[in-house]
Amino acid sequence: MKKTWKKVISLAIVLTMLLGTVTACGTTDKEGSKDPVAQESPEEAKVLKVLTLGHSLALDSGYMLNLICGAEGVGDYEEVIIGTLYYSGCSLSKHVKFMQEDSTEYELHISSSKTPQEPPKVMYQIDMRSAIIYDYWDIVVMQDGVFEIAQSSNYTLGNAQTIQKFVDEHRLNTSVRFAWHMTWVAPTDNTLRDKYPFEPNTYYSNYERYNHDRTTVYNAVTKCVKDHVLTDDTFEFVIPSATAFENALSSYLEETDIHRDYIHATDLGRVIASYTWYCKLMGIEKLEEIKLSSIPVKFQNSTKTEADVVLTDAQKAVILEAVNNALAKPLEMTQSQYTQAQ
Repeated sequence: MKKTWKKVISLAIVLTMLLGTVTACGTTDKEGSKDPVAQESPEEAKVLKVLTLGHSLALDSGYMLNLICGAEGVGDYEEVIIGTLYYSGCSLSKHVKFMQEDSTEYELHISSSKTPQEPPKVMYQIDMRSAIIYDYWDIVVMQDGVFEIAQSSNYTLGNAQTIQKFVDEHRLNTSVRFAWHMTWVAPTDNTLRDKYPFEPNTYYSNYERYNHDRTTVYNAVTKCVKDHVLTDDTFEFVIPSATAFENALSSYLEETDIHRDYIHATDLGRVIASYTWYCKLMGIEKLEEIKLSSIPVKFQNSTKTEADVVLTDAQKAVILEAVNNALAKPLEMTQSQYTQAQ
């Protein structure tokens, strides 16, 4: 009888441990249901998995990536999985704070090239560790907060290295690589500034030192990348979304064409950012054409029409030029040849 009870107790302990593991790795959505962990074998053939630790500009950049993968293909890969660990305005220092507190304030947005017509799915109330062990991520992309993109203080505090160490401690894929997302800068158009929902307007007061001049801010961003990211060999590459935006704005496009408010991207801006990401993740040095023909209703944020938005030939030309020039000169704006609307 004693042996039987010992077996029962042992079995109960094992089941409790297994249940605890599943619960720890899962996440709770707003309705309280659990999402399964997508822990697939690291030996699976030709699947690229990318996790970004970011904020809303990471969402803007990754939102249409699977849509673009569907239009352009994924090269030698069988599938591309994009994950974005999101918290509004999250800086490197905020990530470190959340990481140390095991905070579950994040959302995890997941999309796949196998379902290109479906926007990312969202999991709620998740912590950074759970996002890291969610899958065998090949690349972890980092970026700074929307308030700190032109400053160097987070680097001098070693926040990037602290986060990398945390990733290294918990990652499932021992060959994970790090990349840096150079996010775009704030628009100067006053009508876009007025859309900032809070008072006082702390976002724009943050850039008073730059006289709210986007070129000055952009130069500060590129200097930050030169001084800190490019000198850090733990970062394998930089995704120059900021430069792609500056290149596009040297064309006939206006700030209101690619910014929907004080910082976030319009649908067209999202396409520009996502194509920049697509090329860097796929290792494309020069894109030959823009195969994406339209923005489906499901993917629209700022347009909000009842039908797909068709990309014009003129828009495609600017997108292609802006992205390719950013790939060729990632830390330098290149003047567009398309200065007149077609």
